[in-house]
Amino acid sequence: MRISITLFLGLISLALSAQKIIEKNIDYTNQYIELDVKFASDIKVKTWERNQVYLKADIYTEDPEFQELYQLIFDVNPTKMRITSKAEPVFEAYRKDCLAKNPSKKRNCYNTGDLTEFNYALYVPKNARFKVSSINGDLTSEIIEGEFTADLINGDIEIAKYSGTLDLSTINGEIDLRMVNTSLTAETIHGNIYADEKLTFKFSNRHIGQKIAGSTENATSSLRLNTINGNMYLRL
Repeated sequence: MRISITLFLGLISLALSAQKIIEKNIDYTNQYIELDVKFASDIKVKTWERNQVYLKADIYTEDPEFQELYQLIFDVNPTKMRITSKAEPVFEAYRKDCLAKNPSKKRNCYNTGDLTEFNYALYVPKNARFKVSSINGDLTSEIIEGEFTADLINGDIEIAKYSGTLDLSTINGEIDLRMVNTSLTAETIHGNIYADEKLTFKFSNRHIGQKIAGSTENATSSLRLNTINGNMYLRL
């Protein structure tokens, strides 16, 4: 199996002054693909025609010396490809540095979110089975063709074009999709579901929340959507 990796270090003229870029290409042999990036800002996902998985991580930190504490772990075998991030050592280093410089402001040293930014781009082969998980990353995609699962906590999900089977879940984020050639089941506890007036759905009676189901003409794709507190926007 061929795996290639490229690493760049540079400076950017932002509040976060240091940037580290990690790029990796992994040969794909029909494995299940899983990306687990707990701490993220933006996650861009796309399917393509190549028989490779490509991952790019843009790591921004205010202090360049803490970048080397960030890790991406690649676990690849014949049946599964799992990619996980390990950003906790970066946060811990910032906390220790803050406490050393400001011993009287212990409580403030646990908020280091404005000192780091983690952005990801994931390209997977068309028709692959894959999943993305994150605590606070927003997920966007130009196109997804395959069997895709998104499991987010605070992030939004916005997908411009898709085909296949999509299972999308976010606890506090919003979901924004176009309804084209698809069947749909959507459920939310405290959020609202907003749909184009030309779309028609069956509503389930519930004491709390909303649940709808329906389909458009020529439904060749399948959507399963779930939020707890977030709204859904279903467009034509």
